[in-house]
Amino acid sequence: MMALSFGFSMKVSAHGYVNSPESRSVLCQQGINNDCGGVTYEPQSVEGPGNFPEAGVADGQIASGGGVFPKLDEQSENRWAKVPMSSGAYTFNWKLTAAHATENWDYYITKENWDPNQPLKRSDLELFCSVNDGGKRPDFNVSHDCVVPQRTGYHVILAYWEVADTANAFYQVIDANFDGGFIEPGNPGEPENPGEPSNPGEPENPGEPSNPGEPENPGEPSNPGEQEPAWDATKVYQGKDRVTYNGKTYQAKWWTQGDTPGEASVWSPISEGNEKILDWNANTVYKNGDLILYDGKTYQAKWWTEGDTPGVADVWQLS
Repeated sequence: MMALSFGFSMKVSAHGYVNSPESRSVLCQQGINNDCGGVTYEPQSVEGPGNFPEAGVADGQIASGGGVFPKLDEQSENRWAKVPMSSGAYTFNWKLTAAHATENWDYYITKENWDPNQPLKRSDLELFCSVNDGGKRPDFNVSHDCVVPQRTGYHVILAYWEVADTANAFYQVIDANFDGGFIEPGNPGEPENPGEPSNPGEPENPGEPSNPGEPENPGEPSNPGEQEPAWDATKVYQGKDRVTYNGKTYQAKWWTQGDTPGEASVWSPISEGNEKILDWNANTVYKNGDLILYDGKTYQAKWWTEGDTPGVADVWQLS
């Protein structure tokens, strides 16, 4: 059966990722996790052989869906950003870019005595929630209400989507900080403050800014008061890059080239003309510090978010 599963592990039309709480691959897409490889451009494609845990991907390759995106399998206590979570009742949300007939959705969490500095393996995990779809085709936004076991500190959650009519499944790992706040990823040798690089003259993100003295900061153009650059159909943009088009400012969700702002889903509107605060949009990606209007109130994002309702989700605070 294992050989058969690998024989049919080609990519299919179904793709999706967990956007709440934000998975490791989503945080890679947003540039919060660093040095992620190709998953930065397609977090929805962490796909591998199914029938986990009896078959499926190998130990040490669970996070990457069997080595499709090997960087995701790097595991240490400070390698990845950690999203705040709590034990007890919790809702997990998937965003599907292409729906597919579904067998089941399973959720696993690392055991209390797991070693966060070793590759993730089956024996580290215990199943705590399962939803059987029986071959139904899901909506593009899927939510599951689960009860998360009691945990403290850093733990990994595996969200697993088994499709019904192929041998494949989708793997999403979530790096969770229980009973604490959001934790930035570790980056030994580079301080968190981009204005103080460890190597004088070398910016925090090599290759991004042309001037070593000007690390990238999309929200603060080099000339105060100057708008973001106009969109250029020939230019390649990465996640979080900002442009102006037809009087509006947009932010890229992931890698893009030639996709028109206001038409392609890769672009999220973040301002309109001189108006800097727009109404909250469930389909817009917001990052730390972004301001929105919702129900007559102004909220500010504490960290990256998409689809989390202001006044309900902890990611938003009144401004």
